[in-house]
Amino acid sequence: MIIRPTGYERDADGYLPIEGHGAIGNGRTVALVGADGSIDWCPFPRIDRPSVFARILDAERGGYWQIVPDEPWTATRRYLDDTNILVTTFTTASGVVDLVDLMPSIAFGSDLGLSTRLWDGILLRIVRGVRGDVPMRQEIRPGFNFGREQASVELIPGRGAILSGESAALRVILSAEMTAVEGGVVATWLASAGSECFASAGYHGLGAVVWADLPEQEARDLYEREVEGWQRWISRCTYDGPYPEFVRRSALVLKLLDYLPSGAMAAAATTSLPEKLGGVRNWDYRYAWIRDTSFAIHALNSIGFRDEAEGFLQWVIDVTRDDPSALQIMYRVDGGSDLAEVELEHLSGYKGSRPVRVGNGAHDQAQLDRFGEIVDAAWAHRRFGGVVNGALWEYVCEVTELILERWRNVDSGIWEVRSEPRRMTYSNVMCWVGVARAIRLAEVDGRDAPLERWRAARDEMRDEIMRLGVAPGGYFSQGFGDDILDASALAFPLRGFVAVDHPVMRRTIEEVERQLMEDGLVGRYAVHDKADNVDGLPGDEGHFLLCSCWLIDCLTGLGELERATELLEKLLERANDLLLYAEEVDADTGTFLGNFPQAFSHVGLINTIVNLARAQGDPAHAPDEDYDDITGAMRAGGRRGLENG
Repeated sequence: MIIRPTGYERDADGYLPIEGHGAIGNGRTVALVGADGSIDWCPFPRIDRPSVFARILDAERGGYWQIVPDEPWTATRRYLDDTNILVTTFTTASGVVDLVDLMPSIAFGSDLGLSTRLWDGILLRIVRGVRGDVPMRQEIRPGFNFGREQASVELIPGRGAILSGESAALRVILSAEMTAVEGGVVATWLASAGSECFASAGYHGLGAVVWADLPEQEARDLYEREVEGWQRWISRCTYDGPYPEFVRRSALVLKLLDYLPSGAMAAAATTSLPEKLGGVRNWDYRYAWIRDTSFAIHALNSIGFRDEAEGFLQWVIDVTRDDPSALQIMYRVDGGSDLAEVELEHLSGYKGSRPVRVGNGAHDQAQLDRFGEIVDAAWAHRRFGGVVNGALWEYVCEVTELILERWRNVDSGIWEVRSEPRRMTYSNVMCWVGVARAIRLAEVDGRDAPLERWRAARDEMRDEIMRLGVAPGGYFSQGFGDDILDASALAFPLRGFVAVDHPVMRRTIEEVERQLMEDGLVGRYAVHDKADNVDGLPGDEGHFLLCSCWLIDCLTGLGELERATELLEKLLERANDLLLYAEEVDADTGTFLGNFPQAFSHVGLINTIVNLARAQGDPAHAPDEDYDDITGAMRAGGRRGLENG
């Protein structure tokens, strides 16, 4: 267990660093808890719904719920061993207290009493006196509907308060007397050694608020149920190689982002956390991306979480089965397809980073890689022992034929650029991957398929990529016919498209290290603080953690294990004190950028650690005996990747 002093402080405008937050969740939504005991972000009742607390997007009007000593303090924090229950330990001149934060999860049967069945989600906070007598203060000021609605207050003597907006309400219970203030309630009390003070907020949507209490014994039972449930879940983890604490924490993060009613995995818990402070690269990531599927399935299966991997694949199939030709790149976690992008002009944005967006305009972009991702996900499922039944095979065939129809189309690529569509190299490689995987599925299962036509198309795709997708400098380019270096090419050996020691791939790795890497972190592509960037957006951004993982994977595949280990350990040092990662990092300052916590970062980290462990001689995490020969991914310590799928 790693415990580091937080050292995170709010700036003069009221914002903590992004890395100053931890995450808790209940299988439907995720809340961010600051190092100063403030819940700064929480949408209810679902991760992609409007927020009740959004201080992280507007310190003045977003809303928050803070419990903190009412005197100067220092803090450390940790997750309770092998759980997503967050414990912040405050030390003051008067003593020590623990603040325990959790959201009772639907995964662990948390309907122990009437109250938990009637509410649409609960935040539960427990203040435990450890030593001395510490004065405590609670302040809860919700900002319903992304801060548009200030709460009205109804105190219920001896039972708490109802904080109501126009669209929803919170039923607040605290075992200390509360006082009404504008838009919320405050309370003060003394936390003595051995004492417990319970605070809860139950969310209600439109309609009558249920006047149910949460007795202290029921709150204790919920806490015990959560501890046991999380520890039982993580006990399924089969990974026992190096850096186990990072693998297990990453798995727990992915479980937080897993929307249990459907099996979808949200890309991140937040919207509009900026990729550059003060910039416009602020997107809503609270949705499930098709392109996350195969890498996530591989990561989850590699460490023992087959049920979650299969759930994600089944969700992808369910939302696209009726008409694969209409496949979007992302969906709401319940399968909804309406992701219209809207700017919330009333919010100032994280540290002034505007606009704040909800919805994501990229949802209707043409992105060819999504088709290849689906077939690759089916293949990953098969490699790890899953069954490709007749219905799934029929679906794979439909998607493969769509690839053959569209692979020469222009699109917006993996990074969802907002410039004019082009023929993107990564997209064409993923089309190749889709066809190559369909061929392998047909071969290993003896399926009836037009293999001669598929093989001819696969070879034609490869020839065209190697002819048009290689820049004059001898490296893979971002788009056909250009010389833009793009770190997405680092994934090509992992996908089995090209050997990691192929001259073009070697050159690509060298150029990425020379042009896109800073202090061990890799940027996606060259952007500058100007309006004519290749992605159609002004300004630059941080270094992308997934691309940093892919570079380590390539070095692992080349057998450069000492260098790979060095870069991995530098990356691990970039984690916050809770071992969480955002989408990007500022290489100069270590500041987190982008949405948080980010599934792709944690997926990439799991795969990279497992790949390196395998290269160092641990075969336990390979899907099957023929792993390297079938997938073309990095061989353990070797220098070969397949070029024919």
